[in-house]
Amino acid sequence: MIKAFFVNWGGAFRDSWGAARALPWLVALMIGIEFAQHMVELQVGFFSPDSAVRKAAGATPIRMAFAWPKMLILYAVGFMAMRYYITGDARDAVRPTRSALRRYVWVVLFQLVPAALSIHSELVVGVAGGGRDQALLMRTVVGLGQQVLEPLLFLWFVSAAMGTDRYGPISSAKTTRFLYLWALPVMFLMRVPLGLLHQMLHRWSIGQAPAVQYLLLTLDAVVVGVLALALPAVQVRIARFIVARRGAAAWETPACPVGGHRAIAPA
Repeated sequence: MIKAFFVNWGGAFRDSWGAARALPWLVALMIGIEFAQHMVELQVGFFSPDSAVRKAAGATPIRMAFAWPKMLILYAVGFMAMRYYITGDARDAVRPTRSALRRYVWVVLFQLVPAALSIHSELVVGVAGGGRDQALLMRTVVGLGQQVLEPLLFLWFVSAAMGTDRYGPISSAKTTRFLYLWALPVMFLMRVPLGLLHQMLHRWSIGQAPAVQYLLLTLDAVVVGVLALALPAVQVRIARFIVARRGAAAWETPACPVGGHRAIAPA
């Protein structure tokens, strides 16, 4: 279990590199929209040393206009990357069936609703008379709750991406069972360091000289691109490990052969 933990965590980065080589335009799309948003943020003062200017810049319409398109592109990149990790075929990855699109919409909604609640937390709690402290608490609870729940659902995520009905949310959780205790830290070890680096690059950019800001924000855009590929990579590896460990039915069918890198199965 310990060996599988580190092999699958590290293997997800190798898988991500393989996906980046096979689908470079997909990575460029994610990095590009993140970098474009940063350029807009620089223009409106989002990284100003003045906190009042930063607060006003955060709510500007042109900056907010990037939020939802970026989220949807992130989900689309994750969807196609996940399909590549399963099939190993770049063309198949970007040509999903109607069934895959229809089923994966529910996965996107599962991820999108908490994101919407977090982004608009001040508006939501404001309806009930709450303030910034309550909004922060709401973002923390919603964000952490989603991350804690997700490892139970990776079999569903992968099955939906391939357009099969092998696993739904409930059957995914039932199959995962105690292996959740293995899957959760693997996912956290992938998500948390990269997420913290993403946040810190934002903070380090505040009040810096323009050249330094461009450098830090370019690096941040690359980190977001890595996240977009690494998260679905580790999800697929976790799902494959659970299937192997539990001796459960996989999501692959004769029409959907397996390619790419398999997770390390238990001895």
